[in-house]
Amino acid sequence: MGAAQPEDSHPERRIDPGLPGASARAEFERRQRSDDQHREQLFGRYLAPVVKVIAGERPSTVNWDRGGRGEERVGQYLSLAVGMDGLVLHDRKIPGSPANIDHIAIVPSGVWVIDTKQYRGRVQQRDLGGWFVSRPALFVNGHNRTSLIGGVLRQLDKVQTAVGAAAPLHATLCFADAEWGLLGRPFTIEGVSVTWAKRLAGWLAESGPLEHDDIRHLATRLAAAFPPYRS
Repeated sequence: MGAAQPEDSHPERRIDPGLPGASARAEFERRQRSDDQHREQLFGRYLAPVVKVIAGERPSTVNWDRGGRGEERVGQYLSLAVGMDGLVLHDRKIPGSPANIDHIAIVPSGVWVIDTKQYRGRVQQRDLGGWFVSRPALFVNGHNRTSLIGGVLRQLDKVQTAVGAAAPLHATLCFADAEWGLLGRPFTIEGVSVTWAKRLAGWLAESGPLEHDDIRHLATRLAAAFPPYRS
């Protein structure tokens, strides 16, 4: 009889969940360094910091920091909500693409592809169709953001290829700090659920057809197919 293997040598025990918001924070830091260098070229080494204090960071740079913080908060919240009943993979690279997947949750109800967005303002579903044709659209703070749905569907397609028919698949667009109003409710556009973190956490905690071993095998497969971001 061979020697017993160390507990952490089993391949399914070496799942790296990743760090939520890691790639967004790295992009923020890269842009921040680039902005600092540009200011120094324009104003000189000693005056550039003063200009930065007065003018502040560029809005496009700050957006990356805000987005990363939103992903981090949502990711940590979802991981705590899932607990020992599943696993949430964070900030996963899509091989061959500059895009990433913010979170992939593997829980009893299936595999959830989650795109987190940090937008301000109220989230609403509006119908842009006519009398006989319904064309639901996503609006945030009065702006049409329906294009975000297509991004989630592209991520779902990649995960579908990796999972096959092994588990039910769900696609979700989760807004970190947007407003929903007193009567606001989640809604679905083209199969993508649009919601907020607390409601999503409740969905992830629901029962489903996947057993513990199913979840572990799927998590191992998905972690290999979509590796975590590393700076």
